[in-house]
Amino acid sequence: MMWMQDVVYTNYMDWQETNTFINGVASASGNVELLFNEKVDRDTSLVIYDGKQIDLSHEHTYIDIQKEGITQLVYILKDIDGYALEEGEKTILLDTTLPNIVVKTKDCMIKDVLPLIDCEKVHVQILEENVDHVDVYLDDEKVEFGNLEFDLDVSTKNRIIKVLCRDIAGNEIERKIEILPIVFPECLLQERTYVKDNKLDLGFESICEIPLHLHVYCDGNYLYSIDLENKDFATIDFGKSGVYTFVLEHKEYPHIKKELQGSIVYSNILPTLTLQPSAKVSNEDVFVNLNWNVPYLERGYIDVELNGIKDRHYLNETIHLFAVNNRDLFYKVIAYAKDAFGNEVWDQVIVQIDKRAPSTSLYVNNEQILDKTIIKKLPEFEYRMDDHNATMKVEYYLNGIFMDMDIEKIFNRMVRDDILKVVTYTTDTLNNLEKKEYEFVFSPDKEKEIISKSEQLTNKNEVVTFERIWNVNDKNELVLTKSVKKFQKQSKPVIHYLRKKNKVQIWTEDTIEYVLVNGKKINIKKDVLGHDFIELSLKKHKTNIEVKVKNESNRTSTLKKEEVRKQLKISFIQKIWMFIKRILNL
Repeated sequence: MMWMQDVVYTNYMDWQETNTFINGVASASGNVELLFNEKVDRDTSLVIYDGKQIDLSHEHTYIDIQKEGITQLVYILKDIDGYALEEGEKTILLDTTLPNIVVKTKDCMIKDVLPLIDCEKVHVQILEENVDHVDVYLDDEKVEFGNLEFDLDVSTKNRIIKVLCRDIAGNEIERKIEILPIVFPECLLQERTYVKDNKLDLGFESICEIPLHLHVYCDGNYLYSIDLENKDFATIDFGKSGVYTFVLEHKEYPHIKKELQGSIVYSNILPTLTLQPSAKVSNEDVFVNLNWNVPYLERGYIDVELNGIKDRHYLNETIHLFAVNNRDLFYKVIAYAKDAFGNEVWDQVIVQIDKRAPSTSLYVNNEQILDKTIIKKLPEFEYRMDDHNATMKVEYYLNGIFMDMDIEKIFNRMVRDDILKVVTYTTDTLNNLEKKEYEFVFSPDKEKEIISKSEQLTNKNEVVTFERIWNVNDKNELVLTKSVKKFQKQSKPVIHYLRKKNKVQIWTEDTIEYVLVNGKKINIKKDVLGHDFIELSLKKHKTNIEVKVKNESNRTSTLKKEEVRKQLKISFIQKIWMFIKRILNL
């Protein structure tokens, strides 16, 4: 289509002014025929189009309009006498392009169909500079608009959008866009669900009649898609632990999506929790920490029980167990957790906090010492403790002076009215300390004897036991009246072991309890000196020997040996001779 300035536009060109000396008619082929008034002298007149002079010598003068857009026609018209009739210029517009109508939503461009879930704002833009007329219809109702770019509010109740546009060159276009309502099936999953099985059927209220994909995401990352068309459920395969979410997407219109409200949390990992006390047995305060991994905690607590009374705490608390002076306490700490999958886990620890010192008593002649006591002879002290694992340290003071010696030596130095103070320090395994003091006043009877015993280790590894009997004379002095000495072996018995070639001899000055050769007992003999004696022949390649000996002090020694029998080398001639002997015996 072409348009020429000052011409009423149809599908041809024509000047309507009565005083003009040049006219033009446009054809459908893109040519314009110039028509001149009869007063115009073609030989002296000048017409220039797009910078080129037009030949006016022909009866019909045509201009070939091939350049799209605006071009200029310049003319100087004269009569036959050479006088100027008219001069000027005309603008010619060649427009063969249809107007462009762009329809889009915020997500995408719209061609022929607008799929809608609920409602949408449709943006319409007319891309045409030389617009003559535009009409817009929503269904059958004409829509008013302000300029060539505007918005339409469209819902699923509407059915069609129609836009008609015509430019001044006569190019005309009509856009029809059908509105397609999209109804997604309602999912039965409406909230967060926790599952332990690795598969689950995700159900919908009705069969999906439109072409949809169900996209599966785990922790926001896309995993896979399931074709949902003509189905009312989808089997979800959980490949890893995490939060699964789902999006419905139209196959033909991927920009049409709907995210499902609910989600599925899958995990096959069991929760864990472990109580860690700073000590299980202590005489000081104990702190109990909890290491726990319960990702989807539904319920959890820590109970501290003491004497039947429970105190509840949160899982993230550090438990402080207090020590109490002079009390032995047993705390029971229980941690419990349950996750959203129904998995339950618990742990328990019992902590003893003993800040009670051990209790001891001192007995002399089976009588408990409570107050200052009079002694007449060397006492036999017996210390009794309520804790057999406790240790005791005893200190002796004679008349207030610390005596770094045993009680017998101290007693040998005592005279009448001397005061012996005994101080005991008792410590249990938790370092709880008890200190006690006892006082004894020495008041001996003259007629009674005092018996003392002591031991001494000799160079021959023998223990010598001395038993002495003392009397107090008229001068209140101790007098030794009798002394007995006994010897007793203290060292372990000695086992004499000798091997000669493939024979073994074993003997001892003490008593052989048993001899095992390869696990079997062997009879014990006496040698000429009366000592226990064994002689063995090593017949096997390997022989295991075990000997146990005990002396008169009931001390034992054990000897274990593994002997290997030596193999004699046989010459080639000896082998032949042994072979001949076997044949002759046959």
